[in-house]
Amino acid sequence: MLFPVYSSGIQLNERDFYLFRSEFDRELEKILPVSATPLIWSANGSADLFDVDPERAAEVVRQVKQICAADEPGRVNELLVLPFSLAEGETVAVLLRGVDPGLSQKMAREWLAGIRDQLRTSLDLIKQAHVHPETGLYSSRLLQQQLDAAPRLSVAFFLVGAICRAGTSSTGLLQLVQAARLLETIATGTVYYLGGNLFGIMQENMGRDGALHFARRLLGRLKREGVRKVHIGIAVRGETGAVCGDGSWFNECWQAMAAAERRGPFSLCESSVLRDRQSHPLARPGREVVQRLQRSWLGQDRFGLLLCKAEDEQTTGNLASLLAGCLDPSTVSVAVSSGEVYLVLPGASPEESLRQGKSIQKKLERLVGAGRVAIGISSWPCLNYSKTDTAVNCRKALLHGRFLGAGVVTVFDHLSLNVSGDLYFDEGDYRQAVRDYQTGLRLNDRDVNLMNSLGVTLAELNRQQQAINAFDQVLALEPANFMALVNKGFALRMLGREEEALVCFELIARQKGFSKSAVYADISLQLGRLYCSAGRHREAVSLLEKLEALQAERQGFHLYRLLGQAYAALGKNGKAIRALQRAIRHNPHDAQSLSILGELYAREEQGDDIALSLCQQAVSFDDKPARNWYRLALVREKVGDSAGALAAVRESLRRNRRDVDGLLLAGRLCGEMGSRAQARAMFRRVGKIIPGHREARKALSSLDTAEQHGKGSAYAPQTHQQRQK
Repeated sequence: MLFPVYSSGIQLNERDFYLFRSEFDRELEKILPVSATPLIWSANGSADLFDVDPERAAEVVRQVKQICAADEPGRVNELLVLPFSLAEGETVAVLLRGVDPGLSQKMAREWLAGIRDQLRTSLDLIKQAHVHPETGLYSSRLLQQQLDAAPRLSVAFFLVGAICRAGTSSTGLLQLVQAARLLETIATGTVYYLGGNLFGIMQENMGRDGALHFARRLLGRLKREGVRKVHIGIAVRGETGAVCGDGSWFNECWQAMAAAERRGPFSLCESSVLRDRQSHPLARPGREVVQRLQRSWLGQDRFGLLLCKAEDEQTTGNLASLLAGCLDPSTVSVAVSSGEVYLVLPGASPEESLRQGKSIQKKLERLVGAGRVAIGISSWPCLNYSKTDTAVNCRKALLHGRFLGAGVVTVFDHLSLNVSGDLYFDEGDYRQAVRDYQTGLRLNDRDVNLMNSLGVTLAELNRQQQAINAFDQVLALEPANFMALVNKGFALRMLGREEEALVCFELIARQKGFSKSAVYADISLQLGRLYCSAGRHREAVSLLEKLEALQAERQGFHLYRLLGQAYAALGKNGKAIRALQRAIRHNPHDAQSLSILGELYAREEQGDDIALSLCQQAVSFDDKPARNWYRLALVREKVGDSAGALAAVRESLRRNRRDVDGLLLAGRLCGEMGSRAQARAMFRRVGKIIPGHREARKALSSLDTAEQHGKGSAYAPQTHQQRQK
C-alpha cells in the first residue's frame, strides 16, 4: 500500500486569496515599500470592484485580462496589476490602488515580478501552516479565524462526523483521505479537517431550512458512497433566535452533533431544537402545568383535553379571560401562557369533546372574530398513551391544524401523527419520527403516506430490510406508487441487492413524467451505476448522455466517472478519456477515475509515465478494489516491468480470487518469466471458473507442447499492444 498523502501538493487557489485576506494584507505591507490599497480580482469577479463608472470598468477588466493572459505584471491607468496563475487553470490578479503616480511609473516590470514572487512564496507558507497535510483540507486553526470573521447574516456551520469501515491504522488513514475528498466534492462551502473523523463545513447565504436540506442531502450521498456512520451537527447564524456569539456558535454546533450521535448511525441535529426546547411546537408542558392537569383528571376513567391557542396574542389579549365566559361549570381551565390554555372535560367522550370544542370556538368568534383562536383536541384513553401524553397530542393536533388554515378545530388522529412525524424527521430525530409513524398506522393501517414515511425513516436509521417491508406494503395497495418504488430501489441498493434495485429503478424510469420529476437525476445516476455493474454499458451511455445534456454541472464527477467507465467498456476510448478528465477536475482524488484513465492513456499511447503515475495514485487512494490493482498490472506490463506487474496482479487476485482477467494476466506473466508450474496453475483455475475457456485452454496446450519438446517455454504471451489490436 502506498502512503496516501495529498499528492497534488498544497497549491494556492482562488479561494485562498479571500480566506487568508488579513494575512495577505500584512504580508503585502511588509514586502511593498510604498503604501497601497490591495484589491483582489478573479476571472469570476465583478467590475464593481473598481469603484468606477460601468463603461470605464469594462475597459479596465479587458486590460486586466490581457495582463493576466501574458502572466506579467503591468499597469491599467492608476492601478498596478500583479497576476497569479493558480491550480486548475484559475487566474487571480492583485490590483494595487493608491500608489503615488510618480513612484508607480518608476517601478520596472522585473521589480514588480519580484514583489509578486515574494508575495506568492509568503502565501504558500501561510497556506501550508493552515492545511492538514494528509487530507489537504484547511485546519481548525483557520476555521476559528473564519468563525470569528464570519458575517452575521445567513451563515450555516456544520460539524460532520464520518466513520468509514473498520480496519487497520493504515486503512483508517486511507479512508480518512477518501472521506475528505468526498466532502470537498459534495459541499459548495469551505471544508475543514478538525482531527479524528471530524470535519467542518461553512456555507454562506444559507438559513435554517436550507441548512437542513443540505445536511439531509449530504447524509444520503455519504451513505450511498459507503460511509458506515455519519452524524451532522448544525448551527445557523443570522436568523431570528439564531446564535450570534462566536464561541457559542461552535459550542452549540458541537452539542447538536452530540445529540445526532445519540439518534442513530445516520442522523443530524440543528442546534435551535436543543436551545429552545420549551418553545418547540411539540414541547411537553412545564412541571407546574402538568401538576394542575393531573389534579383535574385525577380518578377519571376518560376525559377530553382541548388546547386553545391564540393565533395573535396581541390582537386576542389574555385568552384565559376570554374563555371564562365561554365554558361549562364542569370544564377545568389550565393556563399555559397568556395565549395558550388547556381545557379539561372530565368524563367526555371523543365525540363530546369535539362538540364542545366547536361550541367554544363559535363563542370565541363572536368575541374576537373568526380565525383568531385555534383548538387542538385529544381524548384519553387512546392506544397506549399516558394521560400526560394527551397534552402533547393536543399540540400535534394544533400542528396538524396549521395545514388546514388559521383558527381551526382539529382532532388528534393518524394525520396528526403524520405531520408530527414529518417535523421530527426534518429535525433529524428519526427514532421519534418512527414512533409517530408506527402509531399513526395503528390508527389507520391503510394510510400509504404513513407507510412511505415510515420506510424512509427506517432507511435513515439503516434498518433497510424493515424499510423495504414498509414500501412493499405501499406497493401492495398501489403497485405503481412512484415514491415507494424510488425508496425501495435505494434501500435494495444499500443492501447490495442490485438486480432487484435495477428492476425498481427501471419501473420508475418508464413512468410518465419521470424526466421532469425531482428524482430524475438521482435515479438516472443509480440506473447508470447499475447498468455498468451489470455489463449493460450501451444502456448506461444512452441514459447518462441524456442526463449530461440536462444537468451536467450539477451532477459533477459522479456523472462523468460513470460515463467514462461506460465509454471505456464500449471501446470509445477518446470519449472515455474526456469524460474521466472532467470527473477528475471535479474530484482529483477519485481512485476509480484515475485508474481507468491510466489504463486508457496506456492503450492510446498518451504517455506511459503518466499512465503509470495515475494507476499508482489510484491504489494509493483506494487499494480495496481489485480492478485498480489489475489496471496497474496492465500498465506495468506495458512498460516492461514484468515483476512489478506480477506483484500488482497478485494483489488484485488477493481481493478477487475468481477474476478471470487477473488470472489470465498472472498466467501470462508467470509463463513469460519461466514459471511454468505457476502459469499452469493460473490457467487451470480459469478452466474451473469457466469450463472450456478458449484462451486458458490454448495457453495450457502451449505449455504442454513446450515441455514435450524440452524447451524452456513455448508459450509466447501477447504484448499489451498486440492484445489491444
